[in-house]
Amino acid sequence: MPRLRIILLVFLLVCTPLTARQLTLEQALQSATASSLTAHNAKLTLEKQLNQASINAHLPSISISAGATASTSLLEQNSSAQISPAASLSFSLSSTDRYAKASNALLAKTAQTTYSSSLQSLGMQVMRAYWNVAAAQLSYEQQKAAWKQSQASLEAMQAKYEGGRASSLAVSQAKLAFSQASLTLESRKNDYESAKQTLQTLVGYEFEETADELLDIQSLKPLADLQNLVLATSSIQLLAYKIEQAEISLKQTHATTASPTLAFSASTSLASSLSTAGNSYIRDTTQIGISVSLSLDPYLPNSSSQVTLENLQQDIALAENELQQGIHAAKSEVKTLYQNLMQLEAQLQYLFEYREASEVTFAYSQAAYEAGEITYLELMESEQHMQNARLSILQQQVTYTVSLYELAYLLETDVKTIINA
Repeated sequence: MPRLRIILLVFLLVCTPLTARQLTLEQALQSATASSLTAHNAKLTLEKQLNQASINAHLPSISISAGATASTSLLEQNSSAQISPAASLSFSLSSTDRYAKASNALLAKTAQTTYSSSLQSLGMQVMRAYWNVAAAQLSYEQQKAAWKQSQASLEAMQAKYEGGRASSLAVSQAKLAFSQASLTLESRKNDYESAKQTLQTLVGYEFEETADELLDIQSLKPLADLQNLVLATSSIQLLAYKIEQAEISLKQTHATTASPTLAFSASTSLASSLSTAGNSYIRDTTQIGISVSLSLDPYLPNSSSQVTLENLQQDIALAENELQQGIHAAKSEVKTLYQNLMQLEAQLQYLFEYREASEVTFAYSQAAYEAGEITYLELMESEQHMQNARLSILQQQVTYTVSLYELAYLLETDVKTIINA
């Protein structure tokens, strides 16, 4: 019996990821990262570039070779065999090689930052899909409640009509309201299923509903503090790396073409021959070389080397300008999202008041209808105002939540970091 329980537990653990009842945003992000081909390709690209950055250009060149020959003479009735093993070791150093380590380190940093940026883009896509599902789910549930209310109103109206306390016009209006509620319910259901399908494609398995709730109004940190966070984002770091790369390229080129170049090389080799004819030998050769060179091309007006150095200097200036433009654009985007959140907060406060007023009005309308003071159509209009107010709040809450997460993703941080505790 215990063995059967263990097997059942393992089966549940293996099968649970294939379908889930509730899905949190954190689970969606983890599953999408694990199953996304985009994330997988970004990981492979990172590993490829890190391998490239780990190349050691100072390793010596080593080679080993061997050969064998055999000869025979039928007339002289003799034969011979010869084996010729050989080995060589060589390496060279140049004063221009001193920038290789910095270049490889920059390549590794750029690769890691690019990978992080790719995951950030995937996270933004998953986040939007997740809250689209949450919004569609809440909208569907809200309409389902309205549909049930409309159905109950129709049944009550038919009972009143049969008892002679309602007109056929009122019954017809109740049927029309129920039909409209049914059509809206079907439309909301289709929207919900479509949004779920999009998210299921990203996470790689099916789920029934989202678990995270929409965010309430939060107190944001000062705009200046949030704008300062853009300096640590991957997009700004990549622009800074472009400056560093341009500076390294200028130094490498200047060291090669406009500065004295000191080069050192050394090699040693061993060659031997083992022959049955008696002329065996072993020879070794060692060579050491030192050279100093200086190109005069950079000092000639309009020479290729001089123009190349000037262009590389301009590349640094261009990269610095791009960095400043990137920082300015990022801070402007943060400001836009910040202002949008402030506007959404004000609109939500207004909508909360409007919803409260519409609910009170609907309660008065119900009493007025029961007293025969208004028609059923007027009652339905009052109810529709209340439902529209609730739907508007839902839509604004979704927009507010997504905007808050977008601001956090733009700054590549958590929502808790951008709000006051």
